[in-house]
Amino acid sequence: MKIRFACIAAVALAATPALAQDPPNLVGTWKGEAKAVIVGPTPYRSPDSDGPTFSSNVIEYTYVVTEQQDSRFVGKMSGGRLEETLIGALMPPAYDRGIILDNDGRNDIVLREGGTVMDLCYTHLWPYSRVVACFTLTKQP
Repeated sequence: MKIRFACIAAVALAATPALAQDPPNLVGTWKGEAKAVIVGPTPYRSPDSDGPTFSSNVIEYTYVVTEQQDSRFVGKMSGGRLEETLIGALMPPAYDRGIILDNDGRNDIVLREGGTVMDLCYTHLWPYSRVVACFTLTKQP
């Protein structure tokens, strides 16, 4: 009887949905530095050749999340002299992954350390250029 009860309890617990988490608060300033692999000219980098270029140019990026409603957020991103609008969303139920779109590309993001560190990989694919860069942003105090 005890074994049967234990089996039923285990099945019931496994079938119970996990409690939903609240999305972390992303509002604030995030900073990080990035290098990229590029093909063709980009608004931030000029290639050394017509083929793929491992850019040695390190750019400091600042992402400022100005507003958040549930898992959706908006803000601005700057790197050097340029500024772009950001829109993004976090994926339930854990809200530790998501997507940010800027004016011309996509960031796939992973949050860690309680939502204070954001690992992201940026890509854009235009007819005349391509960019891939993965780096880390840290939320500023």
